[in-house]
Amino acid sequence: MDKPGTHRLYKSERLCSRKAIEDLFQGGHKSMSAYPIRAVFMPSGTADTRVLVSVPKRLLKHAVDRNRVKRQVREAYRLHKDLLDLPPSMGLHIAFLWTSNEMFPTEAVTAKVCNLMQRIHESIL
Repeated sequence: MDKPGTHRLYKSERLCSRKAIEDLFQGGHKSMSAYPIRAVFMPSGTADTRVLVSVPKRLLKHAVDRNRVKRQVREAYRLHKDLLDLPPSMGLHIAFLWTSNEMFPTEAVTAKVCNLMQRIHESIL
């Protein structure tokens, strides 16, 4: 799906299925946090990795702020998704959840997402 050296975030890499999202949050999942982001993840039944980014309205009231944070998290994942480095037959479902009521610079968000992805990689393998 993704050629070496390219950094695209395909639509097929987004976690959209209601059932898959319910399964992720119901049980059998692991969670870790790097303030202001919490990652919930579990192995998927398929060989592809899918990502969900959620920013609650009760934490950031303005849609502009929520959209900016989601864009920062997606961009950090897109540029550094090779940190997961999973075997070809293994896939993950990952939800990145924003836990702060304030915004952070892009560099800080990128560092936290990279930290979480390295820790996810270590815990899976």
